[in-house]
Amino acid sequence: MDKLEKLFQLKFQSETGGICRFRCETDATHSVFAGHFPEMPIVPGVCLLNVVKRAVSARLECTVSFEKIRECKFLSAINPMENKVFDIEFGLTDDQEVRAAVFIGDTQCMKLKATLSREWKNI
Repeated sequence: MDKLEKLFQLKFQSETGGICRFRCETDATHSVFAGHFPEMPIVPGVCLLNVVKRAVSARLECTVSFEKIRECKFLSAINPMENKVFDIEFGLTDDQEVRAAVFIGDTQCMKLKATLSREWKNI
């Protein structure tokens, strides 16, 4: 397990109408927060992208990557000391596009539209 995998623990919640939901618990003591930022830690955007990719990979039962990110907006910072848990929702289209969002409760923290790589590896 690499360092980023230890940062988040993913748990599949449900799939309804083609929308998958995962619950994500953050390790607020992880070393990434010492540099991002010591006085007011926030989950780095690249780490959110990584955990969305992990959730999609888990659902598809293969390792995926983003070939092209069409849109990525960080709408609200996630402080792991205040919000250790957040939710990921995503849907997949037939043309290998993922549309995802990260939420704390009803607050949307990130939205993403990306094309998945065609070179998937079974996990």
